[in-house]
Amino acid sequence: MSLTALIIGVLAQITFAGLQGLIVVFSAAAIANQSELTPFQDRLLATLMLLLPGISLATAGLLVVGYLNSTAWLSNLWHLLPVVAFGLYLLFAFSLSR
Repeated sequence: MSLTALIIGVLAQITFAGLQGLIVVFSAAAIANQSELTPFQDRLLATLMLLLPGISLATAGLLVVGYLNSTAWLSNLWHLLPVVAFGLYLLFAFSLSR
């Protein structure tokens, strides 16, 4: 992994974490205002507000550790973890908003 790829990847993960945080907070608030949620769903939405951006920031840290340990180019596939987690959140949010 090159230093340029690391810098771009870390900046992208930090930006994605901020965007995820905003989207999750506002979508969870809209869902909570529109429908009656079970206590489990309410706690899950509150947890996901911190967990999803945290996954992106942890991925950025993992990429830095990978760079320092001279990992292979395939370590860039870690960028998919926050994207998949966010996709699963969107599926969950759409199922609640019906």
